[in-house]
Amino acid sequence: MKRPLLRAGAGAFLLVAALFFLGDAWDIAAVLLAVSIHEAGHLLALWLLGLPLRGLRIELRGFCIEYGGSCGACGHALAAAAGPFAGLAFAFAVSRIGNRLGSDWCCLTAGVSLLLNAFNLLPALPLDGGMILYHLSGALFGSRHAGTLLEATGLIVGAGLMGGGLYLMLHGRGAAILLAAIWLLLAQEDARGLVKRQEMI
Repeated sequence: MKRPLLRAGAGAFLLVAALFFLGDAWDIAAVLLAVSIHEAGHLLALWLLGLPLRGLRIELRGFCIEYGGSCGACGHALAAAAGPFAGLAFAFAVSRIGNRLGSDWCCLTAGVSLLLNAFNLLPALPLDGGMILYHLSGALFGSRHAGTLLEATGLIVGAGLMGGGLYLMLHGRGAAILLAAIWLLLAQEDARGLVKRQEMI
């Protein structure tokens, strides 16, 4: 029996509930547009590299793209990098439009896209930055050493974010970074499976 192209895990319902709980319709639209551009960047790169799409999963950690084929370490790293770079280009363009039109929603969307994609470039799994580092370091030092490196960078980045998040929260700047750090540290156990299964971004 053929698997459906789009699948949703149990965590997807928690993710959707959190979006509706934390923001209004315009906030949700800004997040969904930023995420869509990010994922479109990945999909475009896969298409240009000739890598077949196997499926899309919606999980608590967000969207997950499964693909097949092989294109070398640089190709896999490029596929991982395409999402954040598409999102950052979108953030820049929408920011310019928002400033010209005086649109608060465009500026909000640009800010959401900037934060989402800058966060995704951090060198920790399961983020895109972690996948980029894994593929490039794997090509240089082998997959075993790359896996060890990613475990270390994941813990370092998570701990750094937690420290910064605690500092900002204690100074009345909100708990968003602290929550992101907790999520990233909890995701490290699952991320070890991504090291073994490279065809996932």
